[in-house]
Amino acid sequence: MSQLFPKPKPAFLAEYLVHSNSNNIQYAIYFSYLASVVFGIQLLSHFRLGECVFFAANIPHTLLYLVSFLFALTNAFLLNKLQRFPKLLSFGNAIEIIFSIFFATVGVFWSLLSVNDGLGIAPFTIIMVLLCCSLQGYLSYLLSILMVAFAGLLVGLIWVTGSIDIWPHISIAFSSVLACFAVAHLVEKTRLKNFETIYSLTNTNKQLQTLSQQDHLTKLLNRRAIDSALKREMARSERFDHSLSLLMIDVDNFKQINDGFGHVFGDQILIDISTSIKKHVRDVDYVGRMGGDEFLVILIETNQNHALQIADRMRNEVRTIKSQKLDCDISISVGLTSMQGESVMALLEKADKALYLAKKAGKNKVRSVFSQPNDATGS
Repeated sequence: MSQLFPKPKPAFLAEYLVHSNSNNIQYAIYFSYLASVVFGIQLLSHFRLGECVFFAANIPHTLLYLVSFLFALTNAFLLNKLQRFPKLLSFGNAIEIIFSIFFATVGVFWSLLSVNDGLGIAPFTIIMVLLCCSLQGYLSYLLSILMVAFAGLLVGLIWVTGSIDIWPHISIAFSSVLACFAVAHLVEKTRLKNFETIYSLTNTNKQLQTLSQQDHLTKLLNRRAIDSALKREMARSERFDHSLSLLMIDVDNFKQINDGFGHVFGDQILIDISTSIKKHVRDVDYVGRMGGDEFLVILIETNQNHALQIADRMRNEVRTIKSQKLDCDISISVGLTSMQGESVMALLEKADKALYLAKKAGKNKVRSVFSQPNDATGS
């Protein structure tokens, strides 16, 4: 059965169904527009008969063209609206299945009328082939619809046509359904293969992009990524007149820690400090490693007072870091500043000046520099 109904690998299943639903809606919209044009033309041509369209012999054609035309227009309108609401995709999938069932039914009735008029079952064949492009990811539903449509056509030909030789029509219909089975199967396998290839490439590209922006030790943003984020957020802050604060953080006595306890221990301290810093920032903020034992925190839409509180909480959090094997005092010094219309370089210089003041004050301090170089506060 897995050969007849190809399925994506479990890792791709959820994403493939979302991808399929989106594509199915597009196919259904295109098919609805096409159907509205076809049945609209048929309806106009049919109404050229004038009052004869209401004769008993013509009523089935009139109802078929009119109902199909209105259904196609309504379906296109509804699906266009549903595209704007991703949460309603499951409802959209139900509409697609109803749409396929409806037009398979139309194919059956239209072909029966066509055979009764002395023509062939071309409508059934054409509509079945078009339906093979729909219901991506739901091949079992599509094949069930094709089989039921063929059974309906078979019963209709036997019941309605009377003395007309129906076997050529049945043979053509059966061949058409078999061809549709093969086409639908091949289309689904091709879609699956392409999707899994694209999905794997997309994930690989995302991983590469993450690695190119991530510090290998702390998993924070690296220097290039944090510099890029700072330029971007400063431009956004200036444009929308939002506050932006910057924290420059340095680990106190880190060289002595490395020399006294080893680089492996020092690396673990940097990881622990990174974790402590991240506890006190939001998802919209940025935390990066500038290099060595220096970090930079960008606080979005955060004023000076709030930034001071955050910096002090970070400092206190780091003081709680204790090694399970070694007795080592760990602390950080924090330099704080806020954007006031200056350039990126000037803002970094202000943060660096504040960090110098924190170090000069005895370390394990928070100091700030705002508009004036001598305007310094701290805790």
